[in-house]
Amino acid sequence: MKKFITFICIAALLLLSAGNVLAAEIRLRESYIEDTGDYRYYLDERNYVTSSQQLGRIVENVIKLTYNDYTYVSLTKDGENCDIVSGGYIYGDGNYTLTIGNGKDSGSINFIMRQPSGELSEDENFYNKSVLTQAYSAEQGLYSLSLRGLYTFYSPVPNYSVTDKPVKLLTPADDRMDITAYKDGEEINYSSGKTFSDPGYYVLSFVYDSADIDDDRYTESDLQGFSDEAMDNADIVVDDSYFNIADIAVYSFLIIDGAQNKLNFINPPQDYTISSVMLDGQKQPVNTRFYRPVNDGNYRILFKNNAGILPDYTLNFTRDTRAPALRFGNVGPGGIAHNKFSIIKDSDDTAVEILSGGAPYEYAPEITESGLYKITATDGAGNTSAYLISLKKKYTAAYLLLIPLALAVAAGIKLYSAYVSNNIHIR
Repeated sequence: MKKFITFICIAALLLLSAGNVLAAEIRLRESYIEDTGDYRYYLDERNYVTSSQQLGRIVENVIKLTYNDYTYVSLTKDGENCDIVSGGYIYGDGNYTLTIGNGKDSGSINFIMRQPSGELSEDENFYNKSVLTQAYSAEQGLYSLSLRGLYTFYSPVPNYSVTDKPVKLLTPADDRMDITAYKDGEEINYSSGKTFSDPGYYVLSFVYDSADIDDDRYTESDLQGFSDEAMDNADIVVDDSYFNIADIAVYSFLIIDGAQNKLNFINPPQDYTISSVMLDGQKQPVNTRFYRPVNDGNYRILFKNNAGILPDYTLNFTRDTRAPALRFGNVGPGGIAHNKFSIIKDSDDTAVEILSGGAPYEYAPEITESGLYKITATDGAGNTSAYLISLKKKYTAAYLLLIPLALAVAAGIKLYSAYVSNNIHIR
């Protein structure tokens, strides 16, 4: 009996200790930031992720996620782990799970991402949301994109594409067309013939007023007495087509420049699938719906049109996630330097920023002033590395030679004073 009780007690202690080890699943708290329009998801007051869009639902276009270095963050897409970097963009159709942890507890939130071609969430009776129809003119070297045959514009790249070249759009004038352009979520000026060249994610919204409605059909006096309650109770048959007063479509593209360290997913353009992927000349396994580059190197991705009526589309880019390295001359173990130290870059495109005592310090290949230095290197892809170096001054050999000389002079002065004192005679 005593052995049985002892066994139960040990089992209970083991269960309790296991409960302390296992991390608790906590529901994330959502907060809206009015100043920036972002959403923040808290595990606790210290660990959180800021998202450019609201999660927990269907999300369109692209998401930017930012978080602190000490916050554990992971992301999966369709059950596969994703590379994620704070400040990087996430885009590509799929089912996502974002997990936030603090080393003990964790919380997660799910969301679905899709290209902007689904139904509108509000005011849907007032819009016909359409997918642009694409064709290609070999003579012009341009894609023509048509909104239900009502309006056509021209671009050198297809919809939802990634490109390393400038994009010049030609949009014919039409009083019924309202075009709004956005870069990384911020509205920008747009006019026909504008060339987009700066790296970023661009979205153009096309709203075409295709209805011919007489706004003077009803006067204000005609509408008097029609309260909300009366309208709700009225037996009125409404022609829904009357309210479909505008057609809307979205055109988007991503411009990249130089080596990339945050391009985590690549989707094919509209009407395309991924045909082949080459990394440094070697063929890679292909998923026709999206590609997730993992290794650094030079990529060549070929997209083919599903119907075979559009030309092949090719994307070339370099992935570089390796942090830049600096070498230092005259720096010993622990980052200690005496008298001076030198800074040696591993590449000419590496930018070096120096802080001394927290204040900016002008870059120089050789540093000679005493102090604690934080040196940050940033390469063209945005990768960074940081170093701390403490520079201390030593007495130089010349200065050390002055010490016995000074002692000798002091001794001489003392001997001379004693001689003078001994040879003074008082009469």
